[in-house]
Amino acid sequence: MKPVVGYVGLGDIGAPMAGRIIPGGFDLVVWNRTASKMAALAEAGAKAAASPADLAAQCDIVCLCLDSFEANEQVIFGDNGIVHGGRAKLIVDNSTLHPQKVRDFAARVEAAGLRYLDAPVSGGSHGARMGTLAIMVGGDAADLEIARPVLMTYGNRVTHMGGHGAGMATKICNQILLFGVMLAIAEVHTMGERFGVQVDSLPEALAGGFADSAVFKEFTRARRAGEDTNMTWHINRIMGAYQGDIDPAARGKITVALKDAGIAQDLGRIVGAPMPLTALFETMCSIVHNQKAS
Repeated sequence: MKPVVGYVGLGDIGAPMAGRIIPGGFDLVVWNRTASKMAALAEAGAKAAASPADLAAQCDIVCLCLDSFEANEQVIFGDNGIVHGGRAKLIVDNSTLHPQKVRDFAARVEAAGLRYLDAPVSGGSHGARMGTLAIMVGGDAADLEIARPVLMTYGNRVTHMGGHGAGMATKICNQILLFGVMLAIAEVHTMGERFGVQVDSLPEALAGGFADSAVFKEFTRARRAGEDTNMTWHINRIMGAYQGDIDPAARGKITVALKDAGIAQDLGRIVGAPMPLTALFETMCSIVHNQKAS
């Protein structure tokens, strides 16, 4: 029999990931702090739980996609947390968290009688909707094989990267590369537009060359479609900072990028690795985040 799957955290990426689990052939139970976000999945056949503990009492595997370490801790160990459910035995964490904290966190989860995989994703909400996410996993290889069929409902590549924390560390490597490309796109657009280059044609012009970039292609696709969300939103705001045209509505709203950059900076300090590019990215995001009200 296939395991029953629970999903906690139905945000911009969590909701479309959860939405692919039922078509993938699994029964699904969902919970979200904002109850209204469960409605669409309930209409699609999911069962809405009353709490994380209630969800865990009905599931074998619980997936998480939350925005902070504190939220994960509350959902797992709080008064109505997953550890009190009694049935679920494996937690698959799709959040992006500090790798060092995850090592300690996994030990606590397993001391409570559950198994834990850190399995952050890359590909954004578009990749989640299409089921093409890259998923990088830390934890026991045997646990991954139990979870793999579920992960493959919303990802097309699942890679085991090592023990607990290795999945999160891989995601931070992913973010560092992404930070650099985002800065470069903002710089290229600023210079190119001022010179008169047809910047929206650049991805096609560079295709097949060493500067070919999936991120640049996705950014250009989103711009052409009039989308201004997720990665595209961040690049547009950073571009504004480069051009001295900062969007006042962006004040205080670039928190996820700052969180990931902060994790990367701290991980660099822990292992003794210089992080100048990440520091620049963090500075540009801070300009947007901390701008003075006009």
